[in-house]
Amino acid sequence: MPDVRTGMNAIAKSVILVVDDDALVRVHSNLALEDAGYEVVEASNAADALARLEERPDIAALFTDVRMPGDLNGIDLANAVHAQRPDIAILVTSGADNGTTAALPKAARFVQKPYTGAQLSKLLQL
Repeated sequence: MPDVRTGMNAIAKSVILVVDDDALVRVHSNLALEDAGYEVVEASNAADALARLEERPDIAALFTDVRMPGDLNGIDLANAVHAQRPDIAILVTSGADNGTTAALPKAARFVQKPYTGAQLSKLLQL
């Protein structure tokens, strides 16, 4: 498909918003997703994530941890994002399910920690 900005043939990278308060976990996720060909946008909490979504309408997927500081956790964030942008793919992670999947939007997916880069790529095929 031609890239209108350059006139050259290019494949646009899908943009994934990675949300985790643990910087090391974000780096691990980012590297795995970038290696799989995605562009990654980071946020350390739900409030930052919602701001990134406003700034970047090209975000195609959300990958968020459940436990985060602030007023919203990852489940709240997933539901808020789905309500605002139902076109965004949602993947949620946590160390344990503990009923997490029941509280997520129907189209959202869950991956338990620890996960591999291959698992992320497979679950976020965009």
